[in-house]
Order: sequence, then C-alpha cells, then structure tokens
Amino acid sequence: MRTTRAGTISPNDRKVHVTQTVSTIFQFRAIDWGMENCELHVAIPPVDRPTTLALYRLNTTAPLDISTLSFNVRPPRVAKLNNIVPGQDSLDWHRKLSCAMDDVLVFELACSEDEPSGSCDIEWWQAREETAPG
Repeated sequence: MRTTRAGTISPNDRKVHVTQTVSTIFQFRAIDWGMENCELHVAIPPVDRPTTLALYRLNTTAPLDISTLSFNVRPPRVAKLNNIVPGQDSLDWHRKLSCAMDDVLVFELACSEDEPSGSCDIEWWQAREETAPG
C-alpha cells in the first residue's frame, strides 16, 4: 500500500478468498461529485463446482484500517444484498446503489449460511486493470 494526496492506494492485484472461516471485505469511496448512483460489479471466474456466496453491506461510513481488520472487529452486517452462485461460466453480478460524494461503501463476500459445512472454498486473483478475473 502507498499513501498519495488522494488517499491510500491498494496493490493493483488482489486475492479474493472465501471459505467457511474466511471472508473477503472490500471497500470503495465514491469520488465523483453529483453522481448519486454507484454500481457494484462482482466478477467471478468459472469454478469447478457451484458454491453459494452471500454478499453483505457492512455498517460503516469510515475507511477500514486493513492492518488491524479481523473477523472480530469488522463492522456489523446491515443488509444482505444477494446470494451469488458462481458456476461453470464466468459470472458478472451487479447492483445499483445510492451513494453521495465521499461515501465509503464497504461489503463482505462470504459463504452463504445455506452452504453445507466444508463445501465452500473459492479463490481467485482480481487484477485492477482487467474486467475479467482469473
């Protein structure tokens, strides 16, 4: 990570990893003035066997400190946006959300509670410059 005048910049490539005991949290800041609508895209590469993931909105308006973030101190979930089921084809899930300039939007991708124990295990690398993960 590095700090710039615009804020903290994360590495260009990020590992997304979800199991029964590991979730992935991601955050964004809305920076365009007058754009009260944001759109969240979750692109997932093909997987060998379908797994049901749950996407949650977390209750925070401030950026998370990733150096101290853990399951025990993560913000509480305020809304389940949807279940997402990746399969043999690539998946591009998206949803429009209201947002204001400088809003911090924080989400958690986790295994669905409906997923049998031990059957949820998915990971991929998301490159900043690529729209399709791999």
